[in-house]
Parts: sequence; C-alpha cells; structure tokens
Amino acid sequence: MMVRVLILSSVLDFATDRVCRALTERGVPFVRLNREQLPEWRLTLDPTSPLLTCEHGGTSIVDGNSPLGVWFRVGTFDRNLSVGPPSLMEQLQRTQWGAFMRSLMVFGTARWINRPDAVYRSEVKAVQLREASRSGFAVPATLMTNDPSISTGRLPGATVAIKSIDTLLLREGPNQRFGYTAIVDWDALDRSGMELAPMTVQRALAPKLDLRVTVVGDRLWCVAVLADERPIDGDWRLKTKESLRYDAHELPPEVMESCHRITLALELTYAAIDLALSEGEYWFIEVNPTGEWGWLDGPERPIAAAIAEELTRSPR
Repeated sequence: MMVRVLILSSVLDFATDRVCRALTERGVPFVRLNREQLPEWRLTLDPTSPLLTCEHGGTSIVDGNSPLGVWFRVGTFDRNLSVGPPSLMEQLQRTQWGAFMRSLMVFGTARWINRPDAVYRSEVKAVQLREASRSGFAVPATLMTNDPSISTGRLPGATVAIKSIDTLLLREGPNQRFGYTAIVDWDALDRSGMELAPMTVQRALAPKLDLRVTVVGDRLWCVAVLADERPIDGDWRLKTKESLRYDAHELPPEVMESCHRITLALELTYAAIDLALSEGEYWFIEVNPTGEWGWLDGPERPIAAAIAEELTRSPR
C-alpha cells in the first residue's frame, strides 16, 4: 500500500488516535509508527530516493516523491526517564532508533506537522519570548538567571513568577516530579543553592484570565480556562480536572494576527499558545509545538479534522 500520511508518535498519545480516526474517515491511507513498537516492524529506509518500506502484516510504502504528510509528535510523557541505568541493549535501541527516526527528515518536501528542527527551536523559551515580542505580543518582563544576589532593581517586581527554563520533569526513585510556575515574594524566597541551576524570573500577572489558543494552519480556537467558574491564581495545571472549565473566548483581531505571526516565525503548522488577559492586555506566556489538544477537540473545535486536512494538503 502506498501511503499519503506517515504518523510518528507513541501508544500513549491518545490525541494522535483522533488524527488517525479523522484520516480513516477521509479514506486517506496512512501508516502509524509508535516508538515503543518499532522493533515489531521491519523498516527499510533508502535515504537517497527517499523511500521507506514498512512491513507489519502487510507492506506500506512511504514515497518522498509523492504528496506526503508527516505527523510528528513527542509529548512530555514520551521523555526518557529511566528508573535505573539502562542496559547495553536498551542503550543500543534508544540511540539507534532515535537516529533512525531523525533520519526520516530526508522527506524534506513533505508537509510536516511539525518539522523536528522547527520543534527543537520552538521549544527554547528565550526564542519564544523574542519571537513573541517581534510578533506584536505584550511580553512580561523576564530574566533567566542563577544569580541569588541579583539586585531587586533588575527584577520585574517584588512579587514574581518563577518557573523552569525548560519543561521540568524529574525522577526520584519510582516517582516523577514535575515543575510548575510559582508566584513568590522575591525577598522572602530562600535562594540558597540557586547558583546550581538557572531559572526564569518573570513579572507576575495578577489578577489574570488564562487563555489557551490552538493554531492549525490558518485556523485557530481560543478558550478561557476557569476553575470552579472563576479565573485562576497561579498555575491552572495544579487544579483538579473536575474543577476546570473551558469557555470559548473571542480574541481581538490584532491578537489573532500575532498568534499567526509567531506560528509562522517559528515555522510551525500546529501550535498551542498560552496567553494571559490581565488589566486589559493580552500577555504572551509560551508556545508549545507539541502541546496537548485532545481535551479541547470536539464539534466546536474540530482540531483533529483540521490536522488531518493540513496533512493531506499539498506541501508548501
């Protein structure tokens, strides 16, 4: 079977299930490669053609010279956090399969959502903030520092938001630890050991209304995130799922334009953008090129259908 869409994902990515279902409903032939199941396949890549042969109870052909869409997503849950030192075989599999998957970038004329190199650059928070400012967003005053004695005059305020520079997902024994944004009084903060690792110090926005914007190609949807029907102080991810509500929110045209500008500047087709509405201003918080969206997908926000449509469009 000659396929039109190549899916590179994980068995844990249930949002990708929605994309696959949307492709099936459209009669689009595709092959899905989950990274945990790669040894179950017989895969052969000819990088000069380029041509990928996938055998698993049948043969699927991915031809780089034909119209092709590639859905590439590695979520936070996919990050490698070994409980103990990996065995030699685990090291071999991890490094070589990782290199094999990166080698699929030879399908350079395909319509990627999103290209791995674009994802890599877009996940750098400093790059995000710079591009957000250039795209017309209001950006909270921000410093990235490991200096515990930094003068308060350089800080964006006495009360600040502190957060990790990159997604903070750690393992302690059998337990995973995730880092969240905290609103703190800088003078009251215990900064001992701060020199060991840098962090982001940002102007605290309060009160605020959290907004999630989902961009797919030329389309976007925005929701306001509420807990117990009220705006949220601090990080909304710390609230129970049962207490959260997502209400449609209409963005001003200039903010919508900024959302599209930063998506284009980062060379993304899909993006999850977090904004905060505070004191009448729409503030940029971050953009995630692999952000979660399955919980927002539905008749009012047909995100999976939009992704399937983008994957089957002619390459740019």
